[in-house]
Amino acid sequence: MAEPFLIGENMTGGYGPVDILHSCTLAVEAGEIAVIVGPNGAGKSTAMKAVFGMLSLRQGSVRLGGEDITKLSPQARVRKGMGFVPQTHNIFTGMTVEENLEMGAFIREDDKITETMEQIYGLFPILKQKRYQKAGELSGGQRQQVAVGRALMTQPKVLMLDEPTAGVSPIVMDELFDRIIEIARTGISILMVEQNARQALEIADKGYVLVQGKNRYTDTGKALLADPDVRKSFLGG
Repeated sequence: MAEPFLIGENMTGGYGPVDILHSCTLAVEAGEIAVIVGPNGAGKSTAMKAVFGMLSLRQGSVRLGGEDITKLSPQARVRKGMGFVPQTHNIFTGMTVEENLEMGAFIREDDKITETMEQIYGLFPILKQKRYQKAGELSGGQRQQVAVGRALMTQPKVLMLDEPTAGVSPIVMDELFDRIIEIARTGISILMVEQNARQALEIADKGYVLVQGKNRYTDTGKALLADPDVRKSFLGG
């Protein structure tokens, strides 16, 4: 059986002597959406950061397109095709929208940066309207669009989002999820941590429920939504 496009396999580790993850495995195929859900303190964001190389693993490995990238720095992983949008401090507030997007292209050496920027403006039309406005003056939802747009400027093969809808209204959440589906349709893999578990699983090809740094349930988004144990324990019935 072919290996998933991105896989963090049997990951054990944390930020010091205490392990937060315990043999945790996450994977996503090309062009699919994989969602990580679970209670607060379950290790969801830690698991994603482990895949991105932001903490060292005591056990386990991370592979992208069949290549072992376990020892690579986050910067090197970006060059390999990974984009990461943290939950907070994910934009340069003193710069304009366009300057933020330009910062996302720092690793590129080709001459098609403007073309990519136009694609992002097509995805997020409000950013084109506000391209010369300081990013710090935008609403929470618009800031998230800037953060996602900046990550897309690196032309990633995998886009990792840490709670992209945190603190935004339900309408903005639905709109962001629609854009995430559009991004996946272009062939980019999406790995996402979400507090809004029910809504996230509705758009997920695959879902992971983590509890105390371990995989508790793994299935398609639809199957997890239909599972009575998952619904009762994690989705409010």
